[in-house]
Amino acid sequence: MQQPTFRTEPQGRAALVNLTPELVTSLDLRLTGSLGWEEICDQDRLSAVLEQGTLQSDVVLLGAGVDKPVAAAQHVHRFDKTISVLILVDPDHYAELRRAIMFSPLRGSEVSLWSSTDIDGLSGALMAAVERRVQRRTYLSTIASTQLRLGRLSLSQPEANRYLDHLLDHAPVGILSIDRAGLVLNLNRQAGQILGVVEREALGLPLADFFPQSERKRFIELITQSAAASTPNTAEVFAVRPAHGTVRFLEATASPLAYHVGQRGFMLILQDVTGREKAERERKRAEEDLRVHAGLLHVFHKITSAQGLAFEEKLIRLLRLSCERFKLPIGMLSRIDGEYHEVLVSIPGNGAFAPGRRYRPPDIYWGTCEQTADQVGSEEASDRDSAARPADPDSRLGAYIGVQVMVDGDIFGALCFRSIEPRSTPFSSTDREVLKLMAQWVGSELQRTKSEAHMRRLSSALEQTAETVIIADKNRLIEYVNPAFEQLTGYAKNEAIGQKSSFLRHDILEPSFYEKLWQSVSGGQVFRGVLANRKKDGAIYFEEKTITPMRDPEGKITHYISTGHDVTEKKNAEEAARRHQAELAHVARLSTLGEMTSGLAHELNQPLCAITTYAQTCLRLLSAENCSQSEVRYGLEQVVKQAELAGAIFRRLRNFARKGEFVRQRVSMRNIVAEVADLIKAELAQSEIILKVEGVRATTYVEVDPIQIEQVILNLIRNSMDAMAGNGAIDKNLTIRTEKIGKTEVKVSISDTGHGCRPEVVERLFEPFFSTKPTGLGIGLGLSQTIIEAHGGKLWLESTCDAGATFSFVLPSHTGSRHVNSEDKAANGLHRR
Repeated sequence: MQQPTFRTEPQGRAALVNLTPELVTSLDLRLTGSLGWEEICDQDRLSAVLEQGTLQSDVVLLGAGVDKPVAAAQHVHRFDKTISVLILVDPDHYAELRRAIMFSPLRGSEVSLWSSTDIDGLSGALMAAVERRVQRRTYLSTIASTQLRLGRLSLSQPEANRYLDHLLDHAPVGILSIDRAGLVLNLNRQAGQILGVVEREALGLPLADFFPQSERKRFIELITQSAAASTPNTAEVFAVRPAHGTVRFLEATASPLAYHVGQRGFMLILQDVTGREKAERERKRAEEDLRVHAGLLHVFHKITSAQGLAFEEKLIRLLRLSCERFKLPIGMLSRIDGEYHEVLVSIPGNGAFAPGRRYRPPDIYWGTCEQTADQVGSEEASDRDSAARPADPDSRLGAYIGVQVMVDGDIFGALCFRSIEPRSTPFSSTDREVLKLMAQWVGSELQRTKSEAHMRRLSSALEQTAETVIIADKNRLIEYVNPAFEQLTGYAKNEAIGQKSSFLRHDILEPSFYEKLWQSVSGGQVFRGVLANRKKDGAIYFEEKTITPMRDPEGKITHYISTGHDVTEKKNAEEAARRHQAELAHVARLSTLGEMTSGLAHELNQPLCAITTYAQTCLRLLSAENCSQSEVRYGLEQVVKQAELAGAIFRRLRNFARKGEFVRQRVSMRNIVAEVADLIKAELAQSEIILKVEGVRATTYVEVDPIQIEQVILNLIRNSMDAMAGNGAIDKNLTIRTEKIGKTEVKVSISDTGHGCRPEVVERLFEPFFSTKPTGLGIGLGLSQTIIEAHGGKLWLESTCDAGATFSFVLPSHTGSRHVNSEDKAANGLHRR
């Protein structure tokens, strides 16, 4: 057990209970040299020190961490009532603790509160408390010694009497002496102030005359008991009313006064305890109110929690209960209707305040409306002139108490009670609290009814909407599906509830796609996209889904709401359009290859001629007598090399001419441009066109169908070749430039030195089947634009003039790992099936 730490100082000592080390250090610096202290770790240790009788302090400082400071103060006073107790308290709990002290059997001057935010003045407060204790002990010692000396001194000692009178006049309590007949012999200044008399007027008069008739019998009994006791009796409290003053409460302690000739009278010590008595009576009244309040709460709970009772029946019973409590005949719940109130429910249910009637509320209500919802308006009695009262007797107001009813944060109406005649007693705080509690319950019930109606409307909307709705808990277990879900999937509600939300999943999409989806949604993001699911009969369908996480007030995800609609027909139409576009693109590629025949023949002729030449040379070497094996090997290696070159040309032609599915993949734009350059270089050479490739970097990636993008670039190159062939230009330059636009796009530009585009042609460039060539199909630019837009990009004529034109397109760049678009794969899967 921790032992108290003592520091001895000459002026006094303080006990510091449950203080933080920082606060102890701060007080040590301020109290050094003026006040000693002993540090006590907690309330249990304080109790132990008090029980052992080892507390040697003049003041006890209770820290803010003491669990029950009032009980600790009471414990200290049971040990020694002269010790001052100072309680540190947070400002937020100051008023609450102050009320607790007020209603506790403590003396206000010996127990006080100190704000924990005012540490600078705490040392001064401790010193003042020590001084008060020293002064009280001095007074008590003086009074005790005076009693002994009065018994020993002779009445013929005038100098001692004058000294004693002067001393007692400065005592903080009233002191007076009476003879055996109860006549006043002497009294100090404080006693005269307490009794409201002047000393010379009180001498020789019966002291009992200063007490009311109702208190004189108890006062005489106090004196009688004191005569038979050897020690002062227990203090008694008397109510007195000085002339032209209010009732005050005096605590009187009587003891026999002995002289050297024997017992001659009594000494009384009077102390004004009006504040303490009023607080005690207020405490008792509050206890009685609390007892009544508890009874009302019991009945209130019994009514509001009754099973099988409708809200209106519960409200009528509560109105009856409150009418009995407030002793008012009329009680009602009304709704605001402009400047008037419409009665919804009332007791007794007829007359001027029957349900459905409208009335203007009293002025006290409108005053309440301008304040807060917790404000209770009340009027105990009407003091207005009768001529100003309404002609209808039922509308007169003698007594009123009412409070606003709040619904969804707005004023709904009022819960009030009234009577024509005034009340004989004022409304108590308990009455107001009961009324506020009733209004809160009524407001919550009205809000619940409103919320239930709102929920019924929402439920009806969910049941009737054409969208499928699924509600799943945080573990993705289905809790609700609407009829649209049943109609689309073929699963009944009881078959879906309790299932994992993934039980409809089709295997077209990869598991990694769903993992990323739920990682995103569980992280609080909303998912929007198309999912491939399976019906109960096994048929695949596509659903455009929105999955939204639901959060509780603390921000935690509790449920997921999934809404969607069937887009299978839309996907089929898109797939048909995509296949049609692929067919058209394939035709366009074949047409392009047909136009490239001359160049392709020239490009193929070179490796074929080289193969023939090297093969003939090898045959001659083999027929010679001195055949060189190394020369023959070299010739055959060249044959193989030229054959591979021809094979590469055929591969490019086959790839470009292939008819396949639309499949995106992550590719380098450099590779796409290089493939096109290799494919077209022979034709460019024949046309004497110089090709420049600029700005292509290996790190520039896009997610596209490479064949389709090659087709777009080749279409634009061939348009440029046609433009340069028709203007008779000497310098024929074709430039392909690739550049990064920000972090999200790649731009490809094809520039030429041709004749450009005429203004009347520019507006129709991308119009289907429009061509300026005599043998053109008019599908090249339109098809190229469709391909680029299908990849999420844009194709346009960037510039044109007599010296050339520039066509550009942009595509979204890609920096992630290679993968196939989920929707495209799902659509392709459907196509394959």
